[in-house]
Amino acid sequence: MRPILFQIGRVPILSYGFSLALAFVMCTLLGVREAKRRDIDPDKVLDLALYLCISGIIGARLLFVLLDIPTYFTNPIEIINLRDGGLSYQGGFIAALLVGIAFSRRSGINGWVLADIIAPLVALGYSIVRIGCLLNGCCFGLPADVPWALACRAGDATLRHPTQIYASLLSFVVFIILYAKKDHRKFPGYLMFLYVGLYSITRFIVEIFRDVPRLIGPFSLAQLASVVFVFGAFACIRVLSAEAIEEQSPATQR
Repeated sequence: MRPILFQIGRVPILSYGFSLALAFVMCTLLGVREAKRRDIDPDKVLDLALYLCISGIIGARLLFVLLDIPTYFTNPIEIINLRDGGLSYQGGFIAALLVGIAFSRRSGINGWVLADIIAPLVALGYSIVRIGCLLNGCCFGLPADVPWALACRAGDATLRHPTQIYASLLSFVVFIILYAKKDHRKFPGYLMFLYVGLYSITRFIVEIFRDVPRLIGPFSLAQLASVVFVFGAFACIRVLSAEAIEEQSPATQR
């Protein structure tokens, strides 16, 4: 593990924070390019990127703390300590989603069009940040004797499933799928629904190998939530696709 990636003088640059910054910069640049291609003001995309970054981190930390209130109740100062990588992706996603909706309404940009631009970038950013998790030694897997097992928990030499790598690779695959469909002719927002469905599937798979508490039998809270999101996302795709086809049919146009 390498929680401190390098130092500038006496200032340590943390691997997790660096991965967040790298993901933000790369995804923002790609988002601006896509906005220009769609004739959307790139300055508004820059503003949105900043809002999403801040709200995402706040929401991610808030949910992480709420899921472990007793620990933080006895030591409140730890709430603002992000060195342990204590962020809940679902919390960050929900917070960023709400801020994105509010921003699109205020800016007059179609929120579903923005969602189509953002969806592939969320997958790419998640892939990058999970490498930061690996270097930081958080989000580790169960002990394992597979050939590719790594000592991927900070302060522990036990060989484990490198679930950080699993999550990173799977999310990058999701990014490739979504990016390949960026010019889809389905309904606006299709890519975001597809992202939620595909991410939930990959999260369910990765959770099988993660060292996390099991809520019901062998299933973690994240897996149970993933099942709900998978069915919800693909049900929405099915319904909205049918409505879009009906609206485009000759009978409807007449």
